[in-house]
Amino acid sequence: MSEILDIVDRPIKVDDFVVFYSNVYKVMGLGKPNAQGHGQVRIRLAEPSPSSKPVTKYSRDMCLIPEQDVTMWLLKKGYR
Repeated sequence: MSEILDIVDRPIKVDDFVVFYSNVYKVMGLGKPNAQGHGQVRIRLAEPSPSSKPVTKYSRDMCLIPEQDVTMWLLKKGYR
């Protein structure tokens, strides 16, 4: 298996959006998957502050969000 999978076993790709605990993140990079298809994912907040930095988290702890849903969420919040 060469794909990194989220908590419900959907493949995660660079530039996808994921939710990790109570925040929405954009995927910046992927590590190597283990035998179950999970691994390290480099993520950054979807709405970063000037001091925000990318972090690395385990893919089993995140869930993929469709890009259209993130677009609607950003529009609803008044994203510019």
